[in-house]
Amino acid sequence: MLEKAVSIISAASKIAVYTHKNPDGDAIGSAFALKLALLSLGKLAEVYLEDGNAVKLFPFTKNVDVYPEIPGAMLCENDCDLRICVDCADKKRLGVKVNNFTGNTMAIDHHATHVEFADFTLLDGDAASCGEIIYSLIRALGVEVTSDIADNLYMAIVSDTGGFKYPAVKPETLRIAADLIEKGANFTEIYRSIFDTYSMEFLNLTKIAIDRIQLYCDGKIAVLTLDNADFAAAGIAEDSADRIVDLPRNINGVEVSVYVRRRKDGETKVSLRANGDVNVAELARKFNGGGHIRAAGFETTHEPEIVIAEVIEALRGNFQ
Repeated sequence: MLEKAVSIISAASKIAVYTHKNPDGDAIGSAFALKLALLSLGKLAEVYLEDGNAVKLFPFTKNVDVYPEIPGAMLCENDCDLRICVDCADKKRLGVKVNNFTGNTMAIDHHATHVEFADFTLLDGDAASCGEIIYSLIRALGVEVTSDIADNLYMAIVSDTGGFKYPAVKPETLRIAADLIEKGANFTEIYRSIFDTYSMEFLNLTKIAIDRIQLYCDGKIAVLTLDNADFAAAGIAEDSADRIVDLPRNINGVEVSVYVRRRKDGETKVSLRANGDVNVAELARKFNGGGHIRAAGFETTHEPEIVIAEVIEALRGNFQ
């Protein structure tokens, strides 16, 4: 499949790169690593995000600004002969960019629940991150992994593996990480920025969140519910507080955590995380969502109380 992806990319000259809405470190890192690789091949390439400010959450992201010597690096989104989406399991996850993802299209993803929506799909459901697939693709394209590409890819991989602690991590994951370090990835600062640095606003939200956690099934399920008022009270935007998802999962004895957010538009977003043997991707699919065995989610218009009751009922059989 890598050969096919290389062939498609080689035939294109103007390439737009997309990822899912509310992008995480894997999505951002994968997208911008691919962009830099495409630029090095002489392609015109640009990353188009639903919210351009999302990249500010990941200060180590490297993009076209470090390559001012490349003329015509900026690309009109409507003037492309190939569109590539990375780390997106379902077309609806493209958000407002869904209508732009047309024409000659490719999807690069690592979600086992991927629903095909592109003309060609480069899928590896066993990869711990999309960044690993992008690394392999870049090597197959014959592109040198520069320190900037290494920073982007290391950020992608370390983000989606929780700092290499999730079960999806395999020996090859660590081999790739080692190669990226050899290529100049600033691994200590990237890790610190993602996992060991907190704003006071995030700590304010953590105080609120601790009081909102509820336990079910003898403490095996932890549920955290937050809404817009909570984020406003803490002085932080929801997309700047992704790490709060780990708070209920880190409680001793918890096997599944459920993080519920009610938004202004009437949407309820649910993130599922598992410490034990429960397949939360399978659970998410019951609610038209998806993800990985240990990390998944879905969105619904139902009120949080209804959603929580439904999720707890669906999980209860695992703990009887």
